[in-house]
Amino acid sequence: MSRVMEKIYALFRMNILIFVLLVATVIALFAYQYGLDEIAQLNIADCNNSDIKCAVQAETDSVDGGSSMVNLQWTDSSIVVDYELREGYAYPYAGIKIYMGDGKVRGRDLSGFDSMFVSVKPRGEGSVRLYMRGYDSEIYRENDETSLKFNEIEFFPLDETYPAVFVPKEFRVASWWVAQNEVNVHKAYVDLSNIPLIEIQTGTNAPLGYGTLEIKGITFKGKKIKKVDLVTILVAVWFVTFLIILIIRFFDYSRERAAEKKKREELEKNLRALEIEKSEYERSSKEDPLTGCLNRVGFNNVLMREQENLSKNGSPVSFVILDIDHFKDVNDTYGHNVGDEVLVGLSKLIQGKIRNTDALVRWGGEEFVILCGDTPIQNAQFLAEKLRVAIEKTPLIKQQQVTCSFGIAEMQLDEDPKKLFDRADRALYASKEGGRNRVTSATFKRASR
Repeated sequence: MSRVMEKIYALFRMNILIFVLLVATVIALFAYQYGLDEIAQLNIADCNNSDIKCAVQAETDSVDGGSSMVNLQWTDSSIVVDYELREGYAYPYAGIKIYMGDGKVRGRDLSGFDSMFVSVKPRGEGSVRLYMRGYDSEIYRENDETSLKFNEIEFFPLDETYPAVFVPKEFRVASWWVAQNEVNVHKAYVDLSNIPLIEIQTGTNAPLGYGTLEIKGITFKGKKIKKVDLVTILVAVWFVTFLIILIIRFFDYSRERAAEKKKREELEKNLRALEIEKSEYERSSKEDPLTGCLNRVGFNNVLMREQENLSKNGSPVSFVILDIDHFKDVNDTYGHNVGDEVLVGLSKLIQGKIRNTDALVRWGGEEFVILCGDTPIQNAQFLAEKLRVAIEKTPLIKQQQVTCSFGIAEMQLDEDPKKLFDRADRALYASKEGGRNRVTSATFKRASR
């Protein structure tokens, strides 16, 4: 039955582990779906109080030989770009530059955001171009702003879709920039991991003449942890969990095998024990294996013999019970090996000082009994005192002195052995109460008739 319960417990333990992991996975996915959002505001009207620090500068096609004009006006929540697109450059444009970091090689990592909300309202016709200018150490040329990668998107802002929403994969690297900088095709991919410069301009189809762009800013939204990272972590946790389960199952199986092996060994040991000669078996069954003293089975035979002598011949029988003082402290302080050393040494000492006809019994733990046949209580008390002194003076162990307390009682005719034990035990208790390391004799009062 216990093995069945162990298997049920092992299965229950595995199921609990899987259930906890399943709940944790659901919670993690739920938290990712409806929480763990990371939002960063690029408020170009007030760069100092923006989540993303920035600096704004007007720009036109004048750097490319054009003659377009631009004027910036700041409001509480936006920048108004008033421009005039003029002939002079093949694709006239005007807009603003938004510098982040040092505007050159140290920008802002925007690769962790899933989407961006661009708040731009044109007052006129035409599209709007958005450049996320990226730094690449292999392509960038010192003090050459055109070597920053042009990650671009062009859109038509509409009131009903304000602000415009984009995801990183909608951007592309400008083909003219790839050709102009002779960039390897393998490097011509969108990379938003280091963006020192953002440009918002009029689009390629913007008509010549006056126009206005009202730009509030860009909001970047993403997750504090990438989905691929979350999935990777969850997969790793599930993998480790199942690995742990396999290890636990392996050790459970090993324990079962070890238990079965132990049972087989015990059966083999029992079979070998049955082959021991009867006399050896009887002898060993009556002795304490540690000290070689009689055990309770052997004691019963001796007690019956002495009771019979008392009943037939009136030979006095005395009962000496002794207990090692503070034996638990010895075990707790020095260990059970030292405790066993005390028990073995004490039994040898007593065996050397009692008669061959006396029986030494290990009653249990640190308690011993001496059954003295043909011995009145006075002689038993003398023997106990002699033993007490000998034990006190003998270094049974090197760690500390060992002493014993004694209780003595003389068996009365037809007395129940249990009562004899009780009287001796009370005498022993009196010795311990009196300070230990002493001998106390029990008195006997015959019940009045």
